[in-house]
Amino acid sequence: MPTGDTESERSIHGRLRRAWMTIGIHAVVDFFSFVIIALLPLLAVRLDMTKPEKAILIGIGAITSGLIQPLVAMVSDRFDSRVFGTIGMAVAVVCVSCVGLVETYWQLLVIQAFGAAGIGAFHPASAAAVGQLAGRHRSRFVALFFLAGMMGGVAGNTITPEFIDRVSMAAGTADAPNVTAGLRALLWLLIPGLIAVGLLAWAIHTVSHRSHGAHDQHAQLSAVERTARWGAVWILYAGNVIRFMVNMALIYLIVEWTTALAARRAEAGTTDEALGLLASQLNGPLQGAQQVGMGLGGLALGLLLPVRFEKIAFCTIPWLGAVSIAVLPYAGTLPDPAIMPVAFGITVLAGVGFGSLIPVSISLAQRLLPHRTSLASGMMMGGAWMVAFLGPQFAGAMQTWLGLESAFLAAGLLLCSAAVLAFFLPAELLRRSAD
Repeated sequence: MPTGDTESERSIHGRLRRAWMTIGIHAVVDFFSFVIIALLPLLAVRLDMTKPEKAILIGIGAITSGLIQPLVAMVSDRFDSRVFGTIGMAVAVVCVSCVGLVETYWQLLVIQAFGAAGIGAFHPASAAAVGQLAGRHRSRFVALFFLAGMMGGVAGNTITPEFIDRVSMAAGTADAPNVTAGLRALLWLLIPGLIAVGLLAWAIHTVSHRSHGAHDQHAQLSAVERTARWGAVWILYAGNVIRFMVNMALIYLIVEWTTALAARRAEAGTTDEALGLLASQLNGPLQGAQQVGMGLGGLALGLLLPVRFEKIAFCTIPWLGAVSIAVLPYAGTLPDPAIMPVAFGITVLAGVGFGSLIPVSISLAQRLLPHRTSLASGMMMGGAWMVAFLGPQFAGAMQTWLGLESAFLAAGLLLCSAAVLAFFLPAELLRRSAD
């Protein structure tokens, strides 16, 4: 008996070590996922992008990342394999590291499309693996997985522009930074990126996609119960579509807002490239602020939210994000030293409002569909993210028709619809599905 206990404990510790490794690698993946977003103001100047081209570039990432996730999830569940997630991460690492080599908008669009697809392929396999490895701690570990991704996004958004700035200054002069050399220095990201790919293969390739007997247990449920579970999953999916659309819309709106702010702050005679780099340095921290709010809010809910309050959270928290998004552009009316700190704080609250419920939806979908955990994860992430390409288009249209401030308000109102939709979640079913 003591030997059995020891072997059981070793098995548990081994599973948790691999879960923690996968969580850490998620931070690396999402660092790569935000490199192009952080540098978008600079890349827009270098490649002479129009506003519609910027919106398309942001949106294409959502399309390819979203399309690949349900496909990878279904194939992974079918063959009980996670190798597709590792292949996807390798593709993303190579594509993003080559951003500094692009010379045309269309080359950048191709890199963004394939890189985002690779990042998307990573997520369903890895999120499902973390849930399986965590066992009864599923909600907590999925929240930590989500937080790690947000931390990686923050790092990608804030470190990348500063890294480019320092390399550009070192390769050029204070008056004429060598931005080309700075961008090409991104090739160094290949080294840590490919090391992380190898560690991911070790962490998840032996993890099954489903609990023992999950298919049989699901088959024993009544037809009414199975239908209700799928209905709840589709409601969660629609809510995440809205949340991700708002996320993507806010990415676009922040790029526009920081570009205008940089133009106000720039001295006379500032070159277009220098202005683009300044806008990227303002843009990166605010894009990262979204990740801070999403990550910290998701972790708090994963650790503290009781099952009986899940529906209430889905119905109320989006209102916080809606108000925050609507007031964000008015931070520009404050005294100059206060603009960025206040904008950062407001953006964090916006991230809580639209992003903190995403890990809850992932864990809940896995509970509702225990026999299809990769598919459940893929629907809540990539399946919803796929439709989010409409977010930047929506924001751009609102900006054209109504102005930038009204476009922020429209994005906030869109988020309110997710709270309304959540009223249709069956609260009793959510409680019954608890691990």
